[in-house]
Amino acid sequence: MNRGRRTSCELGRSSPDGCGSFQSEKFTVRSSLFAVNTRRREPQIHCELRTANWKLQAGYWGLAGAVYPLLLLSWALMSTGAAANRALEIMREVERRQLTDSQSNNGAIEVVDSKGKVLNKSWQFWREGNRGQSKVLIRFVTPPEVRGVGFLTLNHPGAPAEQWLYTPAIQRDRRVAPQEKSQRFMGTDLTHEDIEERSIEDYDYDLIGEEALAGQPAYKIKSVYKHPENTQYSQLYLWIRKDIVATTYIEFYIAAKLRKTMRWDDWKQIQGIWTPHLMEVKDLARGSLTRIRSSDVKYSVRFEPDWFSLRNLRRVP
Repeated sequence: MNRGRRTSCELGRSSPDGCGSFQSEKFTVRSSLFAVNTRRREPQIHCELRTANWKLQAGYWGLAGAVYPLLLLSWALMSTGAAANRALEIMREVERRQLTDSQSNNGAIEVVDSKGKVLNKSWQFWREGNRGQSKVLIRFVTPPEVRGVGFLTLNHPGAPAEQWLYTPAIQRDRRVAPQEKSQRFMGTDLTHEDIEERSIEDYDYDLIGEEALAGQPAYKIKSVYKHPENTQYSQLYLWIRKDIVATTYIEFYIAAKLRKTMRWDDWKQIQGIWTPHLMEVKDLARGSLTRIRSSDVKYSVRFEPDWFSLRNLRRVP
């Protein structure tokens, strides 16, 4: 026996290619196909070929093992992207159906605190513009102690809104500071930030699925503001009614914890636009509730050139 030559299957070890075991110096290669003496060249070549084939297969499955998770990730990203695109399409349709150049209405406000005490107020509401470039003026009518109090909001796409509060008792207006945006607005469960109007394009969306609300089929969409430094909310969940394609319910989260809900109801068509006449806001931390009932709703209203100005804000009716 030529002891200087060995097969790729070393003496005394089993080969991973199924060539079998080796016994003593006159060892035998055992395979599923044959068993011959290693002094013959043919089985040595056959064993080496099988070993090479095994290594090739091992390399293939190693590559497949590395590629498969990448494929799964790619499919997941494609699915996530499709859901985000579909959600944005839905939100654009919501905006399109409710898009108007201007609006006015009267609001009857009922604030119920955690102990059941009720406080009633009323206001007049005016808006001009849309898609995050609107101007909003609110003027309180009752009770007498807040009559003439005005609130002006100038919205800007992708940037914080400018807001001013006018108090007739001291005949003074002041600008709302950024750190005040999360504070309650005039004793209601709305905050100053909630009065802002933002563009649909200022948010990232994800379609969670379909989930009925109050017996109505609806889309459920997750919404995250693209400028987190300018909002108190970490995320919102919106329910979009499928029949009228309108937002009917929102959950507001602060630091990923549910803090507030907002619901719209009593829908009626005004000038061909589905319009809610009831808005209900619940502050889950305070245990309080605010209801706002709208009346005399009008769209495409014409305003004086300086209607949404500090000068007009100071006017007391």
